[in-house]
Amino acid sequence: MKAIVNANVVLDDSIQEDCVILIENGVIKQLDKSWLVNLPVNCEKIDAQGLFVGPGFVDIHCHASGDVWAYEDPEKMARFQLAGGTTSLNCTIFHDIGEEGAIDAMRKIRKTMKSNVPGNIVGVHFEGPFMNPKYGANKHSIRPVDKREYQRYLEEFADIITMWTIAPEIDGAREFITDVHAAGIPLAIGHSEASPEDVFWAVDNGVSICTHIMDATGCSISPTRWKGTRECGFDEAVMLCDNVYCEVINDSEGIHVRPEMIRLIIKTIGLDYVVAVTDACTGSLDDSDVNLINGILYGSKLRMFLAARNFKNNAFLDMVDVFKVCSRNPARAIHIDDKAGTIEPGKKADFVVVDDDYNISKVILAGEVKVEN
Repeated sequence: MKAIVNANVVLDDSIQEDCVILIENGVIKQLDKSWLVNLPVNCEKIDAQGLFVGPGFVDIHCHASGDVWAYEDPEKMARFQLAGGTTSLNCTIFHDIGEEGAIDAMRKIRKTMKSNVPGNIVGVHFEGPFMNPKYGANKHSIRPVDKREYQRYLEEFADIITMWTIAPEIDGAREFITDVHAAGIPLAIGHSEASPEDVFWAVDNGVSICTHIMDATGCSISPTRWKGTRECGFDEAVMLCDNVYCEVINDSEGIHVRPEMIRLIIKTIGLDYVVAVTDACTGSLDDSDVNLINGILYGSKLRMFLAARNFKNNAFLDMVDVFKVCSRNPARAIHIDDKAGTIEPGKKADFVVVDDDYNISKVILAGEVKVEN
């Protein structure tokens, strides 16, 4: 038995001061005020030192660490992101590695998941390969929908693919959406200029996530039909839909999504459907949390503790709400909220211990302190 003591615990609706969390076999057993908990004899104590204990961060869209891609070395990449507070990680693969590269990558990721080292990988997000070639990086490797190709992935990897992104307007997208939804895999739309009608059809037929809203998207009608007016583009159509989780890449400079746009997204779709993601790619670890290569935006260098801080600073969210967008909502989006995303008895004992600016003191994975600063 273990106990986290001297903890200000971030719950779904409040922060409870001076609490104790009891952990047994990597699972939360009890949470209560310190004076209501009788610690078992020989209980190992983890001292939170009066800091905030929140649910471990959940990143559903992450390609890399500082110097390695998920498809190259998923274990090394996952360790790097664990140090940033991510206790549940989707290893994201992109279309640029080709069909055989994707097969090899998912085999590596599955092997790492089975080894349970470092233990925070929960699945694969396949971003592509069937997207609108007008949007996003490495456009040359985007491919038309190929049923033979995606059925090959489904046959071998349906058990580890936890999210799959497609542009709903391209030829073959509707059959793909139908087949992948039938396999029980959470579907996302993105890299798209789909019309409202295509977006609405996709959502009605199983799509529940928007991949990095306000990034790599456009409008099906361009230029606008009447000068001086706006058409309803992909992003606006998504925000009109109910119950669609929208990824937001919230970097400190507001390059991916301007702070005013982030606040508009929250106001429009509601906080319960906003999902913080890093969309992290490889890049030099300097003071910037975005990748700009020759003036072109190429993902981020975020880790989840930085994304949390940016939601505090750019969107003015309090700590309870920050953990909703960084932990609870993403867990719900990929259907792992039965074991992650909030602090409740019966869930996995994954925590981040932070100060009020989200500097990490400890990262706890399945009850084990994995990171201590």
